[in-house]
Amino acid sequence: MDFLYDLCGKPFGWIMRLIYELVDNYALAILLFTIITKLILFPISYKQQLNSARMQRINPKLEKLRKKYKDDPKKMQEEQMKLYQEENFNPGASCLPMFLQFFILFGILDVVYKPMSYILRVSGDVISKAFSVVEKINPDLASAGTSLRQELTILNAHHADPGAFTDALGSGLSERMTDFYEKFSLFGINLGQVPTWSPQVWDATAIGLFLIPFMSGVLQLLLTIYTQITQKKRNPAMKNMGCMNVMLYVMPVFSVWFAFQVPAGVGFYWVCSSFFSLLQSVGLNMYFTTERTEKICEKQEAKLAKKYANGKKSFTQRLFAQQSELTEAQQKRQRYAEETKDMSRSELNKYNQQVIKDARKRMAEKYGDTYEGDDVSDDGSGADNSGKK
Repeated sequence: MDFLYDLCGKPFGWIMRLIYELVDNYALAILLFTIITKLILFPISYKQQLNSARMQRINPKLEKLRKKYKDDPKKMQEEQMKLYQEENFNPGASCLPMFLQFFILFGILDVVYKPMSYILRVSGDVISKAFSVVEKINPDLASAGTSLRQELTILNAHHADPGAFTDALGSGLSERMTDFYEKFSLFGINLGQVPTWSPQVWDATAIGLFLIPFMSGVLQLLLTIYTQITQKKRNPAMKNMGCMNVMLYVMPVFSVWFAFQVPAGVGFYWVCSSFFSLLQSVGLNMYFTTERTEKICEKQEAKLAKKYANGKKSFTQRLFAQQSELTEAQQKRQRYAEETKDMSRSELNKYNQQVIKDARKRMAEKYGDTYEGDDVSDDGSGADNSGKK
């Protein structure tokens, strides 16, 4: 898991450090970082929204298929795949943004957990020495500092007793850490601290830390509700997805619980991310009116028709073609097993001979040859005694 955090964190740590050097405040750096990542991901979000709008256009055709093949789910799925292929529509296109959000979340977690590495550029050896000081002066605090939380533990212990770290860090680095700790805050709330349900004192800092997870959960819930309303308008079939809808509403509640387990900087990032995601979703839904969507889709379809006019297949068409081939091969294997399960050895040999003949006939027709039939050895080995012109 540490490897995954490091892999995702390094590129985002470089970006975060650059932003921090410009604004000299960690909370503002997180806010600007969120805006930058939203701008980077905007083309993907735009594509995702367009995909959703295109789904709305083909819904009437899907409804007809559902009614026509309501008693034959397998046939309905095949016809649905054919429709997607004809429309050049990829129903799995929304997976990429979800993966990227997951990647960014790990990066943010690593950056917030390791400000000494990414912002102050302190080496691993020095961090290890500083943590050994924490173990001596405050064993209880050190025991709570996992490998991922060591740097935040050091910052908090250093803030409480800077003099204890002079030998391990040197006066220069100690002063930089003191200065950084003062800027690792939002309205006086230190973003390196973990919110708690029962602080020792309910002062302004404790209340602010307590509210960050709930603000994150409320904004995610608003985003979920808004997304559900708009998607159900576009795709009425989603009204029947009860279990999936319940899970979507459970996630904001889970995020509140999780935000109480991690530094407040992570929860603050979720607050910013959910807020800008909500603004983006409202803006894109206002942009993709029915008339504009129709024009965009017509232009895109004309472009695709021109691009693939020579018989070349798009990625979606190739994907569905491969899936169809796999399905057909699986059906053939099942049919073969069913038809041959009660055959004797002699009957099985004759059956296999006929299968080979039929396959050769199809190949001859495919390549324009004239097929005159062939003889296959009696043992079913498929020895070729064919004659072709």
